[in-house]
Amino acid sequence: MMNTPELYTIERREKREPAWILSAARLMPEMTPRFGVQILHGFSEKKERWFPFMQFIAACGGVAIIHDLRGHGATAPADPEGKDADPLADFGYAYEMLFDDLDAVWRESVPEPADGIPLPRFLFGHSMGALIAGLYTAARPAAVSGLILSGLPHRERLVSPVLGWFAVESVFTGDGACLPLLNKTAFERYNKGFVREPASDGRFLWMTNDLAVRYEFAADLVCNRAHPLRDYRNILRLVRDFWRPSSWEKPGNIPIFVMAGESDPIAGGPKRADDAVRFLGDMGFTASAKVYPGMRHEIFMDTERETPYTDAMRFVLTRVPKRPARPAPAQTPVISDQTKRTEGTE
Repeated sequence: MMNTPELYTIERREKREPAWILSAARLMPEMTPRFGVQILHGFSEKKERWFPFMQFIAACGGVAIIHDLRGHGATAPADPEGKDADPLADFGYAYEMLFDDLDAVWRESVPEPADGIPLPRFLFGHSMGALIAGLYTAARPAAVSGLILSGLPHRERLVSPVLGWFAVESVFTGDGACLPLLNKTAFERYNKGFVREPASDGRFLWMTNDLAVRYEFAADLVCNRAHPLRDYRNILRLVRDFWRPSSWEKPGNIPIFVMAGESDPIAGGPKRADDAVRFLGDMGFTASAKVYPGMRHEIFMDTERETPYTDAMRFVLTRVPKRPARPAPAQTPVISDQTKRTEGTE
């Protein structure tokens, strides 16, 4: 029976913001870990959807960690009443705050190696998480050994005009308004071009070929829920800033692997994957890509998910120095009634 990731929390405090409780999970390998993979999930997701991939990472000898990004899953303000009526209403936009969250989770989750050499740190980002992981790597390249981008939203010319429309709309409705048409359009517009299976209800066709995964997502009110205007605004800002050359002013010799489904309307298929490789190469990074025939947006939750699993770990393992294999030291349980506290430095 495969191990289940252990759950824990990290309290984050910033000088100008109320505290947030980050809900995180970690899975250690049976032997001494050789590397760590930090997963950043996509929009309207939660960390538990990535537990199977974490088990694969651990089986390959790595520490797998993930946390619910702000406004997602079980991550919420320490004082919900002081932040918003809906504690999941805003995942935040301050990049330094999001980046510091990533560093805090890594620092609290990954044990210090006995030989004193830090474990190679690989970032894995899916969709929205790919945008955040990319911008983190652009800002703090020295902290990353490699980057995997799954379902990376493609370059979009209409981002700036739509952001302008959102700004006008928020004047009348407020940033926290949930607009029914916007929520419907955000998810359903990607279904165009897909054929509904006889057993399908026609929802989320663009996500994956795995009907069970789509039904589970649709039934999960933590994932399939209405989002306020500010969340869509923040997503578009991430897309805009990822594709801005000015965001990538500190290039490093970091390998980047772009992974996408051939039928992914968000990543854009083979041509858009090639565009991402060219862009990242122009920014000074070593990038490559693989497009998976027949797969949709969530290639790591598709019916043939073992192939992306294997390719991602091959990318990691070929870039990890060999360490002598020995049994992992006894772990101090992370799950406890005591909340881990990390003071921010923003």
